[in-house]
Amino acid sequence: MIDKTFQIDIHAPIDRVWAELFKKGIPHHAMFGTYLNGNLSPGETITYRSRSGSHTFVLGKVLEVEVPRRLVHTFRFSMQKDEPTLVEWNLESRGASTRVIVNHSRFEGQTKTYKSVETSWPKILGLYKILIETSKVPAGTKFGNAMMMAMTFMLPKTTRTQNALKLNLDAPRQE
Repeated sequence: MIDKTFQIDIHAPIDRVWAELFKKGIPHHAMFGTYLNGNLSPGETITYRSRSGSHTFVLGKVLEVEVPRRLVHTFRFSMQKDEPTLVEWNLESRGASTRVIVNHSRFEGQTKTYKSVETSWPKILGLYKILIETSKVPAGTKFGNAMMMAMTFMLPKTTRTQNALKLNLDAPRQE
C-alpha cells in the first residue's frame, strides 16, 4: 500500500480554516467548484457534487470527526474503478496560523486515483490557502471551474449521482 502526505500552512485561525474546508451550500473553488454534500458524522456518506446535484465526482464514508482538528473518510472517484482509499485531514493550530496536513493512503499501487491526487492535492491546498488568506478566487480558477461544470453532460454515466451513490465506499483493510 502507498501513502502520500501533503501539508500547507495557512495564515488564519483553525476554526476559520475548518469552516472553509468543510462548508456546505457554497462552491468549493479549490475542489473544482464542487459542493460538499452530507453530514460530517461517522458512518455518513459525503460527496462532492455539481451545483445541481446531478453529478457526483468524489464520495466517501466518514470514519472519524473531531471538529476542528480531524476528519477521516474513505475516498472514491465516481469515474474510476479503483478501490476506495483513505483521506485523513489533520489541522494543527500554530499561533495565528493553521497547518493543514492531508494524508491520502491505501493506494494499491500507482492507480489512476493515485496519479490524479498526487498532482491535485498540492494545487487544492494551495488554492485553499489563497482563498482563506485573501477571500478572493483567482480568475483562472473561476473560469476553469465554470468550464468543468458546463461540461458535465459529457462525463461518464458513473458520475451521475444516482449511479455514484451505488459505489462501494469501504476502504480495503490495511494488512
